[in-house]
Amino acid sequence: MEVADKISLFKGECNTYYIDDKVKLLVDAGFDYQGKVDVILLTHGHEDHIKYLGAVMSRNPECQVFISLKEVELLNKNGVEVGKQFKGLYEGKTVIDTGKYKLEVIEVPAHTRGSVAFWDGGNKILFSGDTIFKDGIGRTDFPESVPDFMENAVTLLLGLDFELVLPGHGKHFKPEDIEEDKLTT
Repeated sequence: MEVADKISLFKGECNTYYIDDKVKLLVDAGFDYQGKVDVILLTHGHEDHIKYLGAVMSRNPECQVFISLKEVELLNKNGVEVGKQFKGLYEGKTVIDTGKYKLEVIEVPAHTRGSVAFWDGGNKILFSGDTIFKDGIGRTDFPESVPDFMENAVTLLLGLDFELVLPGHGKHFKPEDIEEDKLTT
C-alpha cells in the first residue's frame, strides 16, 4: 500500500516501509521484502524489526544496513552477526539521501538504548519507529529500555515539523490525529 510518493507500507512483524527511488531503501525488516534493496535503515534491534534482515541481506549482498551502534549488543542477542555491511547512525551527521527523500537521524533512546527515528524536514515525513503512535507511546519495560528518557523522546519528535508519521506498528497518521493525552509516560 502506498502511503506517500515513492513510499510503500508492508505489514509484517512490524511496519516495513520501502522507498522506491534512486536509492532503494527499506525502513525496518519485519517483512520479507523480495525486491531490490540498496539500504536498510533499522529504527532499533528488537526481533520484530529485524526478523527478515538476514533474508533481505542475502538477496541483496551489496546493501548497507544502518543502525545505532548502541543496538549492536541487542542485534547479537537476537542472532544477527554484525559484519561489514553494517554502518553506524549518528544524529547530526548521518543523512540518507534516496533522491526525493533526505532522511536525518533523530536519536530517541527510550524504547531501546539505541532507538532512532528518521525525519525528512523538506517532505515533512517522520518514521517514528516504536517511539510514538497515533494513540500512544512505545513500551519501556524491556531490559534494554530507558524509561526515564521516553518523555524527552516524545517531546523531541512532537517538536519536529511533520505532516505524516510512519510508525513501527499501527496506522500512519497526521499531527492532527495524535491523541496527545495518551502520549505521556
